[in-house]
Amino acid sequence: MKNVVEEANYILDPASGVWMSPIYEGITYSDGDEVETRIGSIIANASDVSVFSTELREFCVDWPSLYHLSSTRANVLRPFEPILNGDVLEIGAGCGAITRYLGERGLNVLALEGSPRRAAIARSRTRDLESVTVLAEKFDQFQCAHQFDVITLIGVLEYASLFTAGDNPHLAMLDRVRSLLKPDGKLIVAIENQLGLKYFAGAPEDHHSLPMYGVEGRYRGKEAETFGHQVLLGLLASAGLPYCETLAPFPDYKMPISVITEEGASASDFDAAALAWQSVGKDPQLPDTTSFSLELAWPVVTRNALTIELANSFLVVASKQAGKSIEKGCLAFHYSTDRAPAYCKETIFSRDRRGAIALACHLPSGSNGQAALERGKLSYRRPEPSLYVLGVPLSYRFVKIVASPGWSIQQCTEYFANYLDILLTSLRSEGSALTTLGQGSVLPGDYLDATPANIIIDRSGVASLVDREWYSSEGVPLDYLLFRSIMSLLGSVSRFAAPADGEPTSRGGFTLAIMGRLGFSADDKDIAAFLELESDLGAFSSGSASRRFLTWSPEQSLPGLDASNAVTSLEARLAATLEAKEAAEKWAYSRLAEVELLRAERKQLEASLGHRLMRVLRYCTGRRRPNA
Repeated sequence: MKNVVEEANYILDPASGVWMSPIYEGITYSDGDEVETRIGSIIANASDVSVFSTELREFCVDWPSLYHLSSTRANVLRPFEPILNGDVLEIGAGCGAITRYLGERGLNVLALEGSPRRAAIARSRTRDLESVTVLAEKFDQFQCAHQFDVITLIGVLEYASLFTAGDNPHLAMLDRVRSLLKPDGKLIVAIENQLGLKYFAGAPEDHHSLPMYGVEGRYRGKEAETFGHQVLLGLLASAGLPYCETLAPFPDYKMPISVITEEGASASDFDAAALAWQSVGKDPQLPDTTSFSLELAWPVVTRNALTIELANSFLVVASKQAGKSIEKGCLAFHYSTDRAPAYCKETIFSRDRRGAIALACHLPSGSNGQAALERGKLSYRRPEPSLYVLGVPLSYRFVKIVASPGWSIQQCTEYFANYLDILLTSLRSEGSALTTLGQGSVLPGDYLDATPANIIIDRSGVASLVDREWYSSEGVPLDYLLFRSIMSLLGSVSRFAAPADGEPTSRGGFTLAIMGRLGFSADDKDIAAFLELESDLGAFSSGSASRRFLTWSPEQSLPGLDASNAVTSLEARLAATLEAKEAAEKWAYSRLAEVELLRAERKQLEASLGHRLMRVLRYCTGRRRPNA
């Protein structure tokens, strides 16, 4: 795309590798000096700046670094790979996470970024990709006569009021975008949903950090603004882009692990809600507590055909001409891209020729499948294509228990006892000689990932183990698998309701109580052994040399219970306040009665004194003598 910027008289800055106007000063948008300086330094000093760089993954230590460096960012465009071709204009390239993905796809990319510093970071991230050109320029001042096959607005449209003039800056931006599209070109928009479900649950609006800011429509003047689905489609239609397909990325477009199509959201034989609710705990921006359980709400939303309308974000592909961008029969995409490149996985749910739903698992583009698929006793096996099993993950039953006020350890113990029964039934069906399960039992190596999330209960109540990717040549100790399952479930629930009185509310207390009631003793030495096994698996799957599970935070409260306790405490204080108020009112009324009595006595005394005073006055004037 160098010819495009040259024809528009932009000049290459040899120091940064960025094209710009000699008098361009940039925009004020920034993540902050410290953040951008740090991100720029990390990228400049990295030897591997690819999408799946394990080197960059090591620096994902907070939200800004995760947002700019994580391989999960690129998942926002993966569903559109069939239409990603030719010349691409990326408006708002930021620090180059999406730019890198587009460049690795071999596309001719012109990455437009208003901040010169961020543009320089994007160029550094794509320094080895000749097909990528980075331009520092405001979009409304962008000089270009070229038309593009694809234009992206990833987290950009909401900022139109800040950088585009006019009474309707969002429409003005889209009008300009349309003029830059080829007749059959595609615009891809990613934006938060003003009416996303998590915002109703109390998550702060992303751009203003205030709960309900978007839901209540508090947007004013020149500030970032998001839209609901129908308003967004109306804007696109008004801009001459009436042909739209909307996908729902979960937990949102910034770090998507699942993407549901319109067809998938409405399919009666596909559980779109399962992808939605299982993503809740994967949202790094979700607050510590929410006003209701998002996990329980998503199935209700889906049953009422509102999955797209209440999705936390939208992915919209819009065009001037009619035509499908998502293949008919495609229901959803699921990504596991926070792993070592050889173990990354894209799962596509789509209908086959007979109408049955099939799962196809393969390496996502850009990942490297040549690395060793085993290390020591651990190995990885990519799942084979299979038919979709319609049912409810066993993990959802756990969510329903602990999201209900007054839950007990006994209920949870019964749940895990049922889980062990399912494991035993599965083992027997596979020819195992095990007749019982308990302390000391060792399961086959492919049961390493046989956690409740990977057990589907179909409509007839039959359980199926799915997604068995990880294998241990030494077998799987059952007590470790139980510990691993409990830890996995605790990490996947965003909000525990307040339990019955006296029940443990810490991670350690909960875990040890469950294990103890099921007959599994676990002292400090056992826990250390479990953490060692979990650490080995984490290092193997992530491709990291470091160990990531050295602590299990046993003293930490179960998710949401700090807030629940705070609410309980607040309710207690309110009750005490009401009691004190009632006592004060009773005292006040009693004092008021005393005051009224005193007033009556005073009036009587004043009347008596007045009568006597009159007698004295008469005496003094000689009218009559007072009585003795």
